[in-house]
Amino acid sequence: MRRWTILLLFFVCSVKGWTQENAFPYPEIPVSLTDEKARLAYTLEHFWENYDFRNSSQTNHQIGEQGFVDFANLMAYADSATCAKAAGIFAEGVISSEQRLNFFEELARHYLENPQSPLRNDMVYCHLLRAFPASPQRQFLIHQLSLNQPGMMSADCSFVDAEGNRQRLYALQGQYVLLVFFDPQCEHCQEQMPQIQNEPVLKKTSGLKVVYIDTNLNPDVMKVFYLPALPSLYLLDAHKRVVVKDGSLQQIVSQLNVLLP
Repeated sequence: MRRWTILLLFFVCSVKGWTQENAFPYPEIPVSLTDEKARLAYTLEHFWENYDFRNSSQTNHQIGEQGFVDFANLMAYADSATCAKAAGIFAEGVISSEQRLNFFEELARHYLENPQSPLRNDMVYCHLLRAFPASPQRQFLIHQLSLNQPGMMSADCSFVDAEGNRQRLYALQGQYVLLVFFDPQCEHCQEQMPQIQNEPVLKKTSGLKVVYIDTNLNPDVMKVFYLPALPSLYLLDAHKRVVVKDGSLQQIVSQLNVLLP
């Protein structure tokens, strides 16, 4: 919770000047709340109460975007029940206007789903999507985002590996298994794959099995793994429990240095 404490100090300093033009109106936390979890819950549940959702000016949109970034960042530190409640309160201010809903839903997609975003968080994104009006598209995305979360058992599937051998995921042997999903025709894959294949930690780490899966040869894997961008890396333990979902090479290397020093 240390980072949340730092963010809280920022909000305490910011709230005194929230009436200033172009500043997001952060909620003021009662001094009687001393427990960090309670302060976080209060902040999230009251985060939007001073923000004017009806103001459609460009300036207010910019203020709203900054507020959304901070709101999403804080939700990552809260428990599921607090996130769900905060998302519901937020949605109440958003859904009365289709234009407003589209604006904030696009922010959620940009910051929480984009693999390149430092705020990416599938579970926070799911809470927001569940709070928005139900639609087939949102329900499908919620299902996809919920697949293979860290700590869950990975989905099992059969696939043809880079050597042309048909394998089954649950039959793979190794203390840890790294799945590398790629498309050889993808420009980003062409840039990233040599770096992945030549990474010393992946080549030399004992107990690690690296499997390359071409999504063109194995389109069915995309039914059980959410792959918003390629290449996509999943680290599993020996029991095929997800350790890292769709992580960067740097995240995988850092995790392996801890797990298999």
